[in-house]
Amino acid sequence: MNDIAIEGGLVWAAPGTHHVNGLVVIQNGIITYVGPADDAAVPAGTRRIDASGCTVLPGLIDAHVHLTTNSDHDNVVASAVFRRQVTKPAKLLHGLRNAHRALAAGFTTLRVMGHRDVGEIKLRDFVERGPTIGPRLLVSPWWITMTNGHGDRSYPPCTPRRRRDIADGVDECGKLVRLQAREGADFIKVMVSGGMSPAEEPHRPNYTVAELTAIVEEAHDLDLRVAAHALSIDDIRRSLAAGVDSIEHGSYLDEPTAKEMAERGSYLVPTMAFDDWCQREGTRRGLTPEGVEDLRDAHDRTIEAFAIARQAGVRIAMGTDSSGTLCPFGAHARELELYVEHGMTPEEALTTATVTAAELLGREHQIGKLAVGFAGDVVIVSGDVLSDIRLLGDQNNITHVLTAGVDRSDYLAAAASVLS
Repeated sequence: MNDIAIEGGLVWAAPGTHHVNGLVVIQNGIITYVGPADDAAVPAGTRRIDASGCTVLPGLIDAHVHLTTNSDHDNVVASAVFRRQVTKPAKLLHGLRNAHRALAAGFTTLRVMGHRDVGEIKLRDFVERGPTIGPRLLVSPWWITMTNGHGDRSYPPCTPRRRRDIADGVDECGKLVRLQAREGADFIKVMVSGGMSPAEEPHRPNYTVAELTAIVEEAHDLDLRVAAHALSIDDIRRSLAAGVDSIEHGSYLDEPTAKEMAERGSYLVPTMAFDDWCQREGTRRGLTPEGVEDLRDAHDRTIEAFAIARQAGVRIAMGTDSSGTLCPFGAHARELELYVEHGMTPEEALTTATVTAAELLGREHQIGKLAVGFAGDVVIVSGDVLSDIRLLGDQNNITHVLTAGVDRSDYLAAAASVLS
């Protein structure tokens, strides 16, 4: 493994820690120096990358994606048919391509929210062990939902699957966590409310507090965190009462509940990009007028919830809900643009995709900062991202992407024709 020194430019190491004309040295995949370029000597034999005129960032984190979806389809009906008919090898290959697209956009870590089999676990292991290149993956292989709940209703009863996602009652809920842990889950995702799919009601509760508590207690005993898909205020409150670690979406969050979230130290993952994408592209991609209108309401409420959460001091971690047809992989930075459009500074937005997201994942001592001892996950962006967050959204500005100290830029450039 070649050692690397990134010289010049604006090094954004962490919130409030910037180095103009900075230097980042990575040896054996680990950062060994971050600071002013004039204060350290570059070891002999080190490869040098000139970052003059660029912003040097920690590798970015998207804390909510659905990896093994098909980004080729431009119609939601075709995408739905694909989900029901796709073979596992094809699904895995789509996941790998989506992972490459995220990496090319500067996202070196993805939190994968479940897609009904262990394929993403296998892909995670391939990346970790080196047979393939991709971002770090933290995976929940299946979501947990009740019979007739969100996620169960998305598939017809005849769909073949192993019973790793449906649990009813306290005992089944606890057992399902154990089964997922045995398969190698990094965290647990549970559906606490209905969704925005056709024939679903987002305010329909999916689990009792007792069932949710069984899931959370079992997961925490196994050192696994719990992410709750929760839209309505009642569902958010029940999730918090059970002790979940993060609220995904949280569209109908109110002020009292936001204060409770802040007091408990719970995280909010807003996934604003999905709703935004649906508003801009939903009709063209086959959503019904009713579906577009429902998502418009959810989007408006999510914007309100975002403001309420910020005011209350809730920890916000960046997540897009990237899932192929309606929120494509590679466009992750749109989420950060939306945060800035709705009140954050560019630095605050970057914090959601670095420090705070790393804390949510339990990897705050490994990723999310440019600091000595941290993994050499680095993104170099042409221009001053602290002045214009939109620079991240143009992949022509992404000059280098490093994971564990290895520059993946040449690989990603060679694969660009496949990834487009």
